[in-house]
Amino acid sequence: MGASKRLRVASFIFLVCIIAVAHVGGASAISRGEVVYEIMTALDLPVVQDGAGFADVSKLTLHGESIQAAKALGILPPFEHFYPTLDATNAEALMFALRALGLFNEAEILDKICEFGEKEDVPPHLTVYLTMAEAMSPKAPELFSNEPAANVSREGLNSLVSWLKNCKRGFIFEKTLEEGPIAVTMHREGVGRPPKLWLVLIDEIPLNAEARARDLSDYLKNLGFPAFIVKQEWAYLVTVGPFIDYVKAHDVKARLPKGMTASIVPYNGSEESPALYWVCLSYDATSETGKIALSSAHFGTFKPLSEMAKATGAKAAVNGGYFSGTRPIGLVLTDGAISYMPYRGRTAIGWDDSGKVYIGQVEAAAKVVVGSKAEFALDGVNVSPSYHGISVYRPEFGMEVPKLPSDALEVMVREGKVTWKQSAATTKGHYIPPDGFLLVARGNSRQYFANVVLGTEVEIKSALVPEEFNGAKWAFQAGPPLLRNGREVYANEGFKPSFTDKRHPRTLWGYDGRRIYWVVVDGRDPWHSRGMTLSELRALAKQFGMKEAVNLDGGGSSGLWWKGALINHSPGGRERPLPYIIYLE
Repeated sequence: MGASKRLRVASFIFLVCIIAVAHVGGASAISRGEVVYEIMTALDLPVVQDGAGFADVSKLTLHGESIQAAKALGILPPFEHFYPTLDATNAEALMFALRALGLFNEAEILDKICEFGEKEDVPPHLTVYLTMAEAMSPKAPELFSNEPAANVSREGLNSLVSWLKNCKRGFIFEKTLEEGPIAVTMHREGVGRPPKLWLVLIDEIPLNAEARARDLSDYLKNLGFPAFIVKQEWAYLVTVGPFIDYVKAHDVKARLPKGMTASIVPYNGSEESPALYWVCLSYDATSETGKIALSSAHFGTFKPLSEMAKATGAKAAVNGGYFSGTRPIGLVLTDGAISYMPYRGRTAIGWDDSGKVYIGQVEAAAKVVVGSKAEFALDGVNVSPSYHGISVYRPEFGMEVPKLPSDALEVMVREGKVTWKQSAATTKGHYIPPDGFLLVARGNSRQYFANVVLGTEVEIKSALVPEEFNGAKWAFQAGPPLLRNGREVYANEGFKPSFTDKRHPRTLWGYDGRRIYWVVVDGRDPWHSRGMTLSELRALAKQFGMKEAVNLDGGGSSGLWWKGALINHSPGGRERPLPYIIYLE
């Protein structure tokens, strides 16, 4: 269902609920407008007025400024009407309060993965907020949970305001869910603070494609949108804005050309935001075996975590190590076969089907054995060879190699024997056999293989160093390590301080001797979560009692999938395509 369609459906449900709650309770109840005003005041939220507000709220409306500000900040849904004079129910007031604390995404995630029992006279979309309130510390006033359908009383409103002021000094929402051997803990702390500005994010474009970013920006400018490019360490962001008002950003997003996807992201937010969200999934390593799925094997290109998780039928999945373009950086071992060669100086994580774990830096020695006469060192797997070198492409790379050096010779090996040879310059498609591999040779190596007769046996032999890593069936590289044998590790493995010492979204892999941990920390959103430094991530790993902890790829790559949904919120609300995932079947 598209975003605009979901919004229309939500709008209809919202209006139906307003009519329903209007008939509950007595005449002494507190209005919706007053509830919003008291919440905004208790949390010292700014009164922002820079765009279209609710059609039924004006400067003459009692508490109108606070109501319009709540819409401008995204606390209230961007619908056309608010009905400020209607009586507010306890459940509704609780929803306004939690959203004002910045708990938007947590409610959305819980709503996807939990089934809530029906409560009499309480609209279904409010039950998630009742559930969240029960898992918060300090605990919300019991009146709101015990009598959710009742209208807000003066006493109740005062208790809600008092609770919010306590939350402003610090609160924790934490909920653990279990399904079989898998346990998931959602954690949120700290009051979210609204960003200073909002951007409409159109696309993230790799740093090696600056011209593409400029073309997209110019295209939007020609259509009359205030587009510009933001250069980040990982990509060029093509954006429209900025806007002081969330609603104005929402309106601009709705007017973009048909078929163009976009998301609304905070811009120039406060570094002091105390908001922090992380989610942890753990499982017993002896009863569950993680696997690695390469996007190229399923789609021929890289895809977001959620699409790959669905394609593999995963019940849980997480992002893995680093990548450049569409290919992984460093070792990827899938079902005992090397799919990508190691990257020197980075930590690798491996495991077998019995639950044994292997951690450490790793190298590989790979060679091509031709008949019984010759052996050649292998340049790499699923990468182009160097001049005079040899590489092989396996089926997990995809059905074909899109581009090869024109001076290369292609040698098709099926069921261990050479079945075909051709020059890479003579064809645009470079087919990879499903029952073998495509060998690519250049320079002197090409001359040798040009003389190899069809039917000759060709074998790939490889070994990992240290030798114990050869017991791993699945492995990948990431880094840097945070804990080894329960002790803190501070080897940065070549990463810059801007990566290690600044707060970013993070993904962590951990092990306590029995259970495997996948932890994802959200970031770059002052309303939702500030992110973590590697030191803060190390401290979190110690809280869990991990003996081994390794940082994985983070930022826009960080993602955790469970029960058919993402259980974190990617920066900008969109997933970044990945070359592979780690998953549980």
